[in-house]
Amino acid sequence: MGTDDSASPVFSIKHLSERIKTGELSPTELVESTLDRMKKLNPILNAFITIIEEDEVYRQAQIAEKEISLGKYRGPLHGIPFSIKDIIYVNGIVCTAGSKILADYVPKSTATVVQRVKGAGGILVGTNNLNEFASGITGINPFYGTSKNPWDNSRLSGGSSGGSAVGVSTGMALFSIGTDTGGSVRVPAALCGAVGLKPTFGRISMNNIFPLAPTLDHVGFITRSVWDAAAVMEYVAGRDASDRSSIYTNLPPYTRIMEGPCSKGLRVAVLKEYFCDNLHFEIADLFYRFVEFLHSINIKVIDSLTLQNTKKYYSSWKNIRLAEAANVHLKWLDSRADDYSPEVKEMLMQGKEISAVDYIQSLKAVSEIKSEILAIMSNQRIDALVVPSTIVAAPRISDSVVNVGNNVVVETRRALLQNTIVFNSTGLPAISIPIGLTKENMPVGVQIIGPPFREEIILSIAEMSEKLYPPMKDFERRRLNLLNL
Repeated sequence: MGTDDSASPVFSIKHLSERIKTGELSPTELVESTLDRMKKLNPILNAFITIIEEDEVYRQAQIAEKEISLGKYRGPLHGIPFSIKDIIYVNGIVCTAGSKILADYVPKSTATVVQRVKGAGGILVGTNNLNEFASGITGINPFYGTSKNPWDNSRLSGGSSGGSAVGVSTGMALFSIGTDTGGSVRVPAALCGAVGLKPTFGRISMNNIFPLAPTLDHVGFITRSVWDAAAVMEYVAGRDASDRSSIYTNLPPYTRIMEGPCSKGLRVAVLKEYFCDNLHFEIADLFYRFVEFLHSINIKVIDSLTLQNTKKYYSSWKNIRLAEAANVHLKWLDSRADDYSPEVKEMLMQGKEISAVDYIQSLKAVSEIKSEILAIMSNQRIDALVVPSTIVAAPRISDSVVNVGNNVVVETRRALLQNTIVFNSTGLPAISIPIGLTKENMPVGVQIIGPPFREEIILSIAEMSEKLYPPMKDFERRRLNLLNL
């Protein structure tokens, strides 16, 4: 792939797949460019734990190339290099889960989501760095090193799918499959200037993926554009008999739906209560400018809603998250406790102390929270909710707390999790898209949330924003610099 491709403002699945389909670009050329970028950037940014052997990657590319030349084109993922969070199983490839305990674990099975991407012709190039056992939101890993934000190497990538966001943002992969239990796809996407989609709970199979907290775990993915996210959805979503939590529903043609006009008659609610608490002034400025843009394209914006259960958001999520994680790790807590990092060990021990009563009460609180949100959306005829993805831009790696302004200091982990956790608890679909940069040129994201199994709504609003929101032209120009680090 020539330099013109890597500098293209549409360095995306959509752009490159069209060129592959016509024969203008071969999968082998694309793979060669991707591998070169990985060799150059991964030693600096630490986005990958395992990089697939070159011979195997080229073999996959040559197969795709031959199929396409014979007229057997499978669709937009055919010949496209992708990566996966190193918590997702692939037969024969080490899956560390970012841990010491599984440092040498080689699965004998492959996750359904990977099978589906490979069935669509995708080419796996590596597994991405993450927080240990996905137990974090920062991208800091004591065993495999910290994945670094490509906009500023001294700052956090976010996590736990931090390596995925770094890889996609810099073109080391065209998309990455991750998991999201409290914001682990959307937060790193926001901090690294990418698109992060967490579909509805049960929309994508969790089969053969190491769990963190099963009732909160979602498969999601990070892409460079909204269209790319929709295209991946069309191939990976849907019922899987091997995963009892996956739900059968008809899958709409996401990419075709986005091609039509969608703003007429749309009603979007801006949630200020809780979600704008402790909002850094630069984030607030960029967020409200985006809200004004929604007004300008004839979307009805409602911003006077009152929420009753916000005090339960964090405590209910935390109790479920810690208790379920402790249950997953009980055996190793007894036999290999010293092989955890102190931070993860402490979280797991806290989880063991959560009583059955507190766990059940938290599940009840989550049910009430979800019912309240869905009732508001139904009664007010609201199509989607809009909130900042995070209340701060990417903190420095060394910062355990962040100053959000007015002498208010918030723990970094809590600040990054604040606006995403409730949509794991409730299972609602959510997408984070970039909306601009701070004065220090760090990306800021907005989160768009929809009703259950209505991903087409949030994808349509997100793509329309990506295309029409004026600051995105400057953002894309600056993001292209990451492709030439």
